[in-house]
Amino acid sequence: MKEYNRLLGLHLDDVKEFFDNKNIKYTITEIRGRKDKDKLIIPRVIKISQRENSIELIVTYFSDSLL
Repeated sequence: MKEYNRLLGLHLDDVKEFFDNKNIKYTITEIRGRKDKDKLIIPRVIKISQRENSIELIVTYFSDSLL
């Protein structure tokens, strides 16, 4: 999985585009807290794991520092 380490921390859309371009199947698992959901709006990939026939993307949400 080291080949995908450079994708960690990127926006979910960018990572999805990468895997779509390479025709690699993936699933997305979201981690969401209970507080400040209105401020946590930027989905970023925090973990990439190999599953049987696909890649699992673990995503959590971050705030936009410009708001």
